[in-house]
Amino acid sequence: MMYVRPVPSPAPNADEASRPIWIDPDPLPDGGPRLHDDPLLHALLSRRVSGSAAAVEFLDASPRPAPDPYLLPGMTEAAERIARALKSGEQIGLFGDYDTDGVTSAALLTHALRAASGGAQPVAVRLPLRQEGYGLSVVGVEELAADGASVLLAVDCGSRDHAAVARARELGLDVVILDHHRLVEAPPAGAVVASAQLRDDAPYRALSAAGLSYLLANALARQGFDVGDGPGEEPVGLLDLAMIGLVGDVSSLTGVNRALVRDGLRQLRAQPRPGLRALLETAGTDPAKVTSDVVAFQISPRLNAPGRLGDPRDAYELLTTWDPRKAARLAEAAQRANQTRKLLLDRVLRDAEAMLAANPALLEQRVLVVAGPEWQPGIVGLAASKLAERYDRPAVVLSISDDVAHGSARSVPGFDVTAALTAASDLLLRHGGHERAAGLALQTSRLHDLAAALETAIHASDAPPPGPPRLLIEAELEPERFRLDVARLIQTIGPFGEGNPVPLLRVSRLPIRGYTAMGREHQHLKLLTDGPAGQVDAILWGGAGRSRELVGVRQVDIVGNLETNAWNGSQRVQMKLADFRPADR
Repeated sequence: MMYVRPVPSPAPNADEASRPIWIDPDPLPDGGPRLHDDPLLHALLSRRVSGSAAAVEFLDASPRPAPDPYLLPGMTEAAERIARALKSGEQIGLFGDYDTDGVTSAALLTHALRAASGGAQPVAVRLPLRQEGYGLSVVGVEELAADGASVLLAVDCGSRDHAAVARARELGLDVVILDHHRLVEAPPAGAVVASAQLRDDAPYRALSAAGLSYLLANALARQGFDVGDGPGEEPVGLLDLAMIGLVGDVSSLTGVNRALVRDGLRQLRAQPRPGLRALLETAGTDPAKVTSDVVAFQISPRLNAPGRLGDPRDAYELLTTWDPRKAARLAEAAQRANQTRKLLLDRVLRDAEAMLAANPALLEQRVLVVAGPEWQPGIVGLAASKLAERYDRPAVVLSISDDVAHGSARSVPGFDVTAALTAASDLLLRHGGHERAAGLALQTSRLHDLAAALETAIHASDAPPPGPPRLLIEAELEPERFRLDVARLIQTIGPFGEGNPVPLLRVSRLPIRGYTAMGREHQHLKLLTDGPAGQVDAILWGGAGRSRELVGVRQVDIVGNLETNAWNGSQRVQMKLADFRPADR
């Protein structure tokens, strides 16, 4: 056995009870259709689609026509009102949101309206600050009215903002709302609302606001406007922005979303707009090699960061400028904001972990609720996501200021956190969101009551109790197929993300020739495999403390994602490990 580099003193072995549970894939049905010539792809497709026609559609990477915008409830009325404003020269004011989906939606609609109006529209664009809270605000409405708007177009918000819509109507504004958030009550009176949530049988329920914005742009194109690609032509030049919003909002990459994301990635690779080119340069990524993972973990966080820490306007300007020098300056600002965001997130997580350590009874609850003074409002959602993942249960993280706790909730499969908050709405000042994510605010005196209400709700839900991570193995990979060509073949069923995850594969009895620590702090574990396909690295991020399990081991069973790794102009295959087990003991 060869050890390439001394491994630092490992932490004690983790409790076996906390180790991931490996769940074998269900057997493939006998006599089913052959979905692919390659047995691995056949197995993967069989567990993702139903039937040969669906498999062909799933693998077909050719560009798709835009989905029919008029199938969305309210879109006919929304497009007609915006078209009438464009034709008559009425001023359109645009109100968006501060996250990736909201910023890309505002940028997409700005490009479409500028093209359709010869640069005259929108007359003003308003993006809220985090401290103002989520949603269409009265002050935002008043500012747009003061700027001369007679039509208000609200995107990624508005469907629950009755007071703001009422104020807009008082000021003489017509209101058009594009929103994808769940409706728990009738939408605001006097507004045109385009939303899949208006009908239970409506299509496009998984589209984010950026997807809805693309539908509106296409609806305007169908009315003969030039929204960027010529009169009456589908605005394919805006697909990159729709794609980023969909991925950034963790939308399911199935159905219509899958086609929009795949085509949007193609558009970004071929013709990156100045802001995205500059943003990718700060991340050290070639635009021609952008994947959905790059969007999720490099582009979206950088677009989110300005709004998390202050003003989302910088991210919006980055996506709407055609000036490369301005784009470079804004991209650097987004990079600095993202670095600050990481530091602030670490602080919130350290504080939260200290609270849990000081009060272990909190971990006896199936819903974590933690609150701290003056935590950065734009960071608490990220902290809730991290805690929910770490402790396998819903998490609510709140920042306390002036006796009000405001923040975010993140959930787990089987627990609709927005429905639970709606049931406890008498405790809240405001709330709203999706099944797995929500925002909320309440008096600090009601924190205990909220925790109790959520605890009651989760016990009545279908959510499994917290436990070890569950690794759903999708297929077996033979050691001799531990190769680059197989990794590339797997990529043909992308783009990967929510609803279409990277396949989790198991390789059994894989020979290893050693292991080593890697990373600045030697915190990661690299297994050096030596199977029939040759030498391949298998990396467990943050796993250096498990190195003692490999002492004297010559074969391992591993579970992970087969990936390509580009380095110095060449590509190699590697495995991103989720877990491993010694196979020769």
